[in-house]
Amino acid sequence: MKRKICELLAPAGNPECALAAIDAGADAVYCGLGRFNARCRAENFDSEKLGALIDFMHSKGKRLYLTFNTLLFEDELEAAGEMLSDLVQLAPDALIVHDPGVIRMAKRYFPSLVLHSSTQMGIHNSAGVRAMAGMGVERVILERQIPLHELEKIVRNAPVEIEVFIHGSLCCSLSGRCLLSAELCDGSGNRGCCKQPCRRSFDTEQGELFPLSMRDLNGVEVLPRLKEMGVASLKIEGRLRGPDYVWKCVHAYRMLLDAPANKVTPALLDEAEKLLNAASARNEISSFVPEKMVDARRIGVFGRQVGTVKNINRKGILVKASSKIHLGDRLRLVPPDGGEGMSFSLASMEDRQQKIRTLRPGGMAFFPGSFSATPNWLVFKIGENGFDFSRQAAALPPRKNGVTLEMEVSANCWQCRINELPGFLWEHATEFSPAANHPAGAEQIAEGFSSGVPAPWKVNKCHVSFKGDSFFLPGAVLKNLRRAFWEKAAEALKEYDPDSEKKALFEKFSASLTESGSQKDMIPEPSCDFEIPGFISESDLPLWEKKIASQLAKGCCHFKAGGFHALELLKHVSEKHLTAAFPISVTNSQCAALLNESGFSAAALSPELPEQTLSLLLKRSELPLFKSSTPVPLLVSRAKLAPEGKWVERSGAQLRLAFDEKEKLWKLWKE
Repeated sequence: MKRKICELLAPAGNPECALAAIDAGADAVYCGLGRFNARCRAENFDSEKLGALIDFMHSKGKRLYLTFNTLLFEDELEAAGEMLSDLVQLAPDALIVHDPGVIRMAKRYFPSLVLHSSTQMGIHNSAGVRAMAGMGVERVILERQIPLHELEKIVRNAPVEIEVFIHGSLCCSLSGRCLLSAELCDGSGNRGCCKQPCRRSFDTEQGELFPLSMRDLNGVEVLPRLKEMGVASLKIEGRLRGPDYVWKCVHAYRMLLDAPANKVTPALLDEAEKLLNAASARNEISSFVPEKMVDARRIGVFGRQVGTVKNINRKGILVKASSKIHLGDRLRLVPPDGGEGMSFSLASMEDRQQKIRTLRPGGMAFFPGSFSATPNWLVFKIGENGFDFSRQAAALPPRKNGVTLEMEVSANCWQCRINELPGFLWEHATEFSPAANHPAGAEQIAEGFSSGVPAPWKVNKCHVSFKGDSFFLPGAVLKNLRRAFWEKAAEALKEYDPDSEKKALFEKFSASLTESGSQKDMIPEPSCDFEIPGFISESDLPLWEKKIASQLAKGCCHFKAGGFHALELLKHVSEKHLTAAFPISVTNSQCAALLNESGFSAAALSPELPEQTLSLLLKRSELPLFKSSTPVPLLVSRAKLAPEGKWVERSGAQLRLAFDEKEKLWKLWKE
């Protein structure tokens, strides 16, 4: 596979953050709509704002990836299908997906959508990457707890692009396998509603600690190595952060990426680190080092502590500052034992009833407003003023309607069709000379016909095929051909309803959701001869290949698998019965269908599946489903967690930490 130059990918929780990212030099941004994305607490986008931003990004030669990365329940499939049909028209550069059912929906019913597998899918070895490639995924966003020596092997053998996180907050659990928030806070991380109980304190055998409090990731030290190994995209975490964080992080990494390897001077590194330190939330680690990922003595809230609540009344709070606080800063109030707290923008503060703009260390000021806090709560700064992109965001032109062009060109004749207008054909006779050195290229023609498009239209994609011998194409002639085409096309498009394709795609998908599944009731849990665990490190893949070969030699044919890597490890085995177990588990019939088509003969239901959706799921599923009898840990991690034994969370929930020798993971169980 041809390797691309490293893309710098930035988070955008709102349009202002997206514009801050582009201003600072990002190549692409990732953002989410109001539903079906893993950051429901971000401001997010509606269709109109998203469409306008996509048009703007493309006009600047930038890319936009949309997160569609939560698990779907059966009664949400129609709404998800409707949103996917809308995204076909909006044409983001790719969709970041978590639910395997969305992969099937997109490939079968919305095939123009490009798919990237989310880190939430937990892909962590080269076998899993190959399995994703086989499902039609064009980029894999790897699990975040992969050490560099394993990452190098994965990238080297990957048949698709690889994206990795380079900066920002880390999750303590392996991606997609955390149930802690769902269990303790009734807010599922796999559904975009994580309430971060991992950042709270726990009573342990070593006293009160923050044993799941992760340090932040800082990739400056490993940046040259990531570039050298051929990682396609370097991702900054932070869709809950403000424009100041986005701008500083992007600008820092942009400087380092653009500098030649022998020109990264100490002064340049120092400048980048100053920017990143100004945006930092917690203590940082330079790369994945299990022994150093957790900072158990430090509260896990992101941001820098800048003060303490001294008093509160119905009109506001009195705060004593430990660091400088400015009017317009984004602040978060947090209880001393950690937790989610509440965030706000500082709109006003008073010193002895006089309005002030700056509160210096050691000073006290009154913040008017309604706050859920008590004395001794901590004040964290999570964003600084001075990075206001709201005017630019408000000035974005409205979204345009996209069309797809199909072109066939030769030296003597050019033809162009518009997929959305059946029967439309533009033909133009030409007389081009044979090319001596620089023949006309598909990219040159596609770019030419995609520019200067009359409002309210844009070109989503332009496919160009050549007929006959190569020829030379002068730039001025290309402009004249484009102008002639769009004069005819614009007139024809006046009769076209841009929502017609969306409606047709949705109706086709909706009609497929019939209650025709063969599975009306759950089956008993199937027995198995051998279990392939959900986590197998890249380093341990050869060992598990040998174990599987040994089992096959004994006549084993009933396997249980907790990861998509099992499909690759067993792909040459024709006679097999393969059962899917957590973290592969089913929440909807589209996921069940994908597993069925991939070779699974039965699958476990997700531990997060609501009981009220089960009946409809069973009516639609053609794959036998069952409830697993095997307990599922609330959290699993490669990070070195401690202490082992009993933990008690502030609500009284009792947990137990133990090391699993089979998966080589630390696991937190409910007692």
